Amino acid sequence: MKVIKVIAKWQLKELYDDSALSIEGLKADEENLTALINWVKERTPLKREVVYTIEGNVMNRKYGLTGDNAYPNENFTIVCIKLADMEDFNAIVKPRFDIGGRWFDDIVNNNAAREDND
Repeated sequence: MKVIKVIAKWQLKELYDDSALSIEGLKADEENLTALINWVKERTPLKREVVYTIEGNVMNRKYGLTGDNAYPNENFTIVCIKLADMEDFNAIVKPRFDIGGRWFDDIVNNNAAREDND
């Protein structure tokens, strides 16, 4: 398994354009990342075992999140796996709710809508 720490806007755009499977607040340690990879592999084969981690402060800075809409700056991570890395991402569409999974573009769009309403 390869772990990529996301720090650049272009990396966030890749995850956004892919609608990557995302878990907010998952501790990005080896145990949890392995468990997430295994969860996906139980439902569909992976073309690549790559996990992306995004710290809260990166999300706040890159998307201008403020106040109650901002993520904790420390000890908060969003963990993503690209749908493009899955043989059949449809296999996780419904089961993702069981683990709190969301699409990265939904997370970004919902944050933007909340930011606009503040």
